Order: sequence, then C-alpha cells, then structure tokens
Amino acid sequence: MTKISYYDRILLRSVHQTEDPDDSELHIQIVPPYEADAVAGRISVDAPVGKAVLHRRIGDTVNVRAQGQNIPMRIVTVEKHLSTA
Repeated sequence: MTKISYYDRILLRSVHQTEDPDDSELHIQIVPPYEADAVAGRISVDAPVGKAVLHRRIGDTVNVRAQGQNIPMRIVTVEKHLSTA
C-alpha cells in the first residue's frame, strides 16, 4: 500500500458517528502551498490537515483540528495522482 503524496485525492471519515453525514466526511486534495484553495478542497501540504495525512495510508487514523477541537478521522480512500511525466 503506497503512502499519500502531493496531488492525491483523499476521503476522510469521522471515527465517531455524527447526526449529519456531511459533517462526518471530508474530501480533500493535497497540493503545494501556492496551489491551495480551501473552497475547492485543495489543501496545502503545510496546513494542519495536510501535514496530518501526508505520507499516511488507507486505514490510518489522523487528528483533524477544527473549531477548536481535535476530530479523529480515518483515511477511507486515496485516489493516486497520475504523473504526466
């Protein structure tokens, strides 16, 4: 199983059940800082969640800091970036 790297798309799911399913999932893509766009889900590798998932694997649990608290989330899927080189 390969590690998460730049440009991979990741689905994170809350370890704890919430009433709203939209609050329990997070779809992101890890990008260099100059390409970051949080609204589009493109998260900088330097952001806390970017640092938390970089070089991790499917099934790993990471802590995502949101609204002043740590939320444990599991890496559910990773769509690997296909190199054009």
